[in-house]
Amino acid sequence: MTASFPLSAAQHTVWSLHTRDASGHRQSSRRVFEVTGPLDPAALRSALDALVQRHEPLRTVYLDGPVQQIRDDLPAGFRLVREPSPPGPFDIARGPLLRVDLRPLDPGRHEITFSLHLLAADGWSMRVFFSDLAALYRAGVRGRAAGLPELSVQYVDWVAWEARRLTARRREQRTAELTEWWRRALAGCPRPAAPDSAPDRAAGPAPGRRLFRVLDATVTGAVRALAAGHGHTAFTVLAAVCALALAGRSGQERVPLGLAVANRDHPQLDRLLGFFVTLSVLPVDLRGDPELRFLLGRVAGTTAAVYEHRDLPLERLTAAAWGPGGPGRPLLPEVVFAHHAAGTVGGLVLDGCETVELPVLDGARFGLTIRVEDTPDGGCRLWAEYDSGRHDGDAVAGLLREYEVLLAAVVARPDSRLSELRALAFRPSGPLP
Repeated sequence: MTASFPLSAAQHTVWSLHTRDASGHRQSSRRVFEVTGPLDPAALRSALDALVQRHEPLRTVYLDGPVQQIRDDLPAGFRLVREPSPPGPFDIARGPLLRVDLRPLDPGRHEITFSLHLLAADGWSMRVFFSDLAALYRAGVRGRAAGLPELSVQYVDWVAWEARRLTARRREQRTAELTEWWRRALAGCPRPAAPDSAPDRAAGPAPGRRLFRVLDATVTGAVRALAAGHGHTAFTVLAAVCALALAGRSGQERVPLGLAVANRDHPQLDRLLGFFVTLSVLPVDLRGDPELRFLLGRVAGTTAAVYEHRDLPLERLTAAAWGPGGPGRPLLPEVVFAHHAAGTVGGLVLDGCETVELPVLDGARFGLTIRVEDTPDGGCRLWAEYDSGRHDGDAVAGLLREYEVLLAAVVARPDSRLSELRALAFRPSGPLP
């Protein structure tokens, strides 16, 4: 009989969102690559099957309860297709939660689409996924062992550790402490818009759009140097300036940013696939027109405090600060911010082939996501992913431009007050709708 295991706290959130998703694929990620060169489809399929055997979440299904069951006989969902396939629903009770479509384009040229449900893998996991796949494929085409180290733990081991760490009584006490802390931390922050009371869109995910701007490597380097000079990370500067750009549109002086927390504090978790990440809120306090260096200190201190108090699930966190969003529908942050350092998102590498990632956007999980992604040449891309039903594309493009101008102003005049920096970037254009 197949053993059943509980879900982690993070998985519970994803499972709950999946059950309310009529499209069946909103809680998933999809990445598409064009591959040029002598691709070996049989070796790719074998590498994927080996990857599924190595990482239990890739052969796990989710049943009512909810519980998760690890299967020994669940292969990767590998298909050879002739036409592009739209994202289809995931049946999490039957699996697989990994789907790979291989589409021949021309002789020596293919398109590969990887679709993964979040219950099996978060963003950090994709770096592990592609790294292990590269080693297994290379071993297959060269006829030798992959040489991957054995995994000492699997995802369900971490789930068990999480359950032991907080007994029912300790969880109750900790929840009360965290609830009070978050109520104080988000006091004065604007309440996010309430989620729709109607069921989720039956036609699929929110109509998503994506815009990006390329940030000059000189500015990016100066941002890193500014952060290091004040004893902070680049994230601190980037998040602070993002909040300043948003405040220029909204007039708010306390800006809550959605923040993904990796929750991989132990080295043994670095090489695991699974959903560890939780969404929290980073309240950025712009009050008092401080100098930039004081704002950076505030953001760094608040970020550390958020990590210390990250155990409260998002639905309880937002309910503590703003009240419930509706039956089974927690309030979500209006804007989510993320910084991806170079090499953290992973990419497809296949021995003897050249690969190029293609842009893809199936829908927007949040109203607006601002992402800064480091590029191998030392620069950055500024991404905005937004729900076009809630935000105007021209307004979002304007926000990205102002963010870029503000970053340049910050590194040029790091001793300025926020009002002086604002004057350099903002023009009368109205708030984001």
